[in-house]
Amino acid sequence: MDTRNDTDQQAGSGPCAGLRVIEISTMVSGPFAGQLLGDLGAEVIKIETTAGDPMRANQPSYDGMSAYFSLFNRNKQSICLDLKSDEGRSIAADLIASADVVLENFRPGTMDRLGLGYETLRKDNPGLIYAGLSGFGTDGPYKDKPAYDHVIQAMSGAMSVMGSPDNPVPIHHIIADKVASIMTCNAVLAALLHRERSGGAGQKVSTSLMKTYAAFLMPDLLNNFMFQTKDIQKIPNIKIHHPLRVKDGSVMGHVQLNRQFEALCTILGREDLIEDKRYNTPWARIFNYADFWKELEEPASRMTKAELIALADEHGIPLAPVNTVEEFMEDPQAVYSECFIDTEDPEFGRMRTSGFFADFETSPPSVRMRAPKLGEHTEEVLKALGKTEAQIEAARKAGTIG
Repeated sequence: MDTRNDTDQQAGSGPCAGLRVIEISTMVSGPFAGQLLGDLGAEVIKIETTAGDPMRANQPSYDGMSAYFSLFNRNKQSICLDLKSDEGRSIAADLIASADVVLENFRPGTMDRLGLGYETLRKDNPGLIYAGLSGFGTDGPYKDKPAYDHVIQAMSGAMSVMGSPDNPVPIHHIIADKVASIMTCNAVLAALLHRERSGGAGQKVSTSLMKTYAAFLMPDLLNNFMFQTKDIQKIPNIKIHHPLRVKDGSVMGHVQLNRQFEALCTILGREDLIEDKRYNTPWARIFNYADFWKELEEPASRMTKAELIALADEHGIPLAPVNTVEEFMEDPQAVYSECFIDTEDPEFGRMRTSGFFADFETSPPSVRMRAPKLGEHTEEVLKALGKTEAQIEAARKAGTIG
């Protein structure tokens, strides 16, 4: 992959081409939102402290580039600024004055204390979309509390659903952070649309890990609570999905429709279950899925994944192999859909990243740059602001830039 950092390299062809985003965020939630906008074609400039985003220290890494950091920070430039210094804050303000979007995930009030809060920034840039992403929001009893992914999973009820109240189980990857990233990206795009339709009015957009995860998690979990009466039948916390062991691994599926249920019983030679009142309606199956899957274990164990999935496909039963990550990367549909993208970098060699979330007919997303090294574009960005080499060198000696 060509990783030149000239103007053409920064410019994307996606639907957000021409937009400038200033990202002042660390870890996952803010950076992934910035990456999504970058993938869509926006120019993203990431402001880091001279110590850098803490995710840069994660392993595995190669020649100082963390894989974890790289997977959430492609299509960005990196500039190092000491935001505690007057000059560092002045440079940040100048950059933001030229931006369409600023994206930050500090604790509430931090940007105001730095003199970079929304009310200050909007004076020089009234069309600015200011997106602030925090743990619990800008107000309320928890606004000053720190939050990480699994803190949100714990308090949201997700762990008691994944396991049980007595044996809570977390989702073992950073789902709450990534949901917040996607929701924040959506909110930014919606605010940009409003700006276009309102004649250029910017606004502040606030999201939080807790609120975005609740919006994502709760639509089906509110099933028992939507109708605020006591005379409706509630569904217990039953694990309706269960992998089936086969000769060479496991498969996983779901039978919602009666015709799918009947077909699955048939291909596994358990036609006797079709008239069983414990299983022969969707409502009955909800309460008896654990027993239903046990009934199918023995006949499934005599088949391979390929054999069972071929029969399931023939009868319209949604069934898939339980893959490892490596197996998914080799899956024909995943390969065809470009769920993973390999790029060639002259410094780091072949690098594999995740694909894009959507296909666009006329304005496709793109991977234009690998994740930046710390401060890789500081000089370039400052020169674009009109700084001379002498000014840049003086700022470096003063510790204002890295």
